[in-house]
Amino acid sequence: MVRVATTSDPRRSLTKGQRTRERLLRVAVDRFGEQGFRATSVSQLSRDAGLTPAAAYAYFADKDAYWAAAVAADLDALAGELRDAAVQSDSPLYELMSGLFLSLDRHPLTRRVFAEGTADDLQLVLRHSLFAGTTALIADRLAGRKAAGVLPGDGDPEVMARGIETVMFGLLVTAVRAGLVDDRDRLWSVVEVLRAAVGGAPTANEIEGV
Repeated sequence: MVRVATTSDPRRSLTKGQRTRERLLRVAVDRFGEQGFRATSVSQLSRDAGLTPAAAYAYFADKDAYWAAAVAADLDALAGELRDAAVQSDSPLYELMSGLFLSLDRHPLTRRVFAEGTADDLQLVLRHSLFAGTTALIADRLAGRKAAGVLPGDGDPEVMARGIETVMFGLLVTAVRAGLVDDRDRLWSVVEVLRAAVGGAPTANEIEGV
């Protein structure tokens, strides 16, 4: 079972309603990940959570709302796993890409969205902080590389970061849908191309954590 990330303060007790909502989300992440959107019903989710359908609708308006909340919760959990390693790494792009590929087996709902999701579903992923935050992190590192003279003086870090985000996202969708996730040699070669695109090996300042 995927542990749903929560913004609640762990030092404070959750209300009954908050606990019920989190239970419903855990159920939704697991069921949607296992069966997909079409094969899962709100009645099934409510039974799994020990509620009546009427009670379940008090927390989410319809199945679409359950789906969007479950996808966001699974992405929150995935982002939590990857963020610390990426921020502390001298090669955050490499850390994020490799972490994403390696973690998909532990996040079947996210993998299902990449494999079967509609354009709207994929937009949910692209707007999530997992990617939006990655873009900001890459732009910050690129700005540092530009200042160090590693990148061309006319290179715009924010423009380059958005391009890298797009390539990363497209690679993930293609890799999952074409069954390439287990072809690590191919995936790592693409990651190396992206690493070279942002300036190659870490600069001395980056290695020193400056």
